[in-house]
Amino acid sequence: MNASELVTMLGAQLGVDLRLSESGTCRVLFDNESVDFEQTGDALYIMADIASASGREDAFPRLLAANCLGRETGGACIGVDTIRDVFTLHVVMYGDTPYEVFEAQLTLFIKALRYWKEWLALPASTSPADTAAAGSEFSPYATTGMIRV
Repeated sequence: MNASELVTMLGAQLGVDLRLSESGTCRVLFDNESVDFEQTGDALYIMADIASASGREDAFPRLLAANCLGRETGGACIGVDTIRDVFTLHVVMYGDTPYEVFEAQLTLFIKALRYWKEWLALPASTSPADTAAAGSEFSPYATTGMIRV
């Protein structure tokens, strides 16, 4: 399925009429999580803001470690939008994708979004080393496969 078909099918699964706009965009609220979909060529971008990055330099080591190879992000990427000063999460799906694959990726994306929103809502650490080490063993995305990070 292409991006437009995936979003339309998602709407059908949710029981709402959901379509990409003429500019190829759509925003969906999953409980309190705002997720943006944007089609560019044959790519479907799934994006969301996590939290303000203002004054959260202490979180950078932990977020970078989690981001490495999608280790604790469900395969998505954590970034910083320096213009808006927010941490973001995004994943890109290319070409025709079976709906089941899209839904599984979206589920992981929303779980990761909620996890990192909750983690960033915690008080800032007093030590960058503590921040980098804290919590990785509790992440639902910690890998136990061949690739070790």
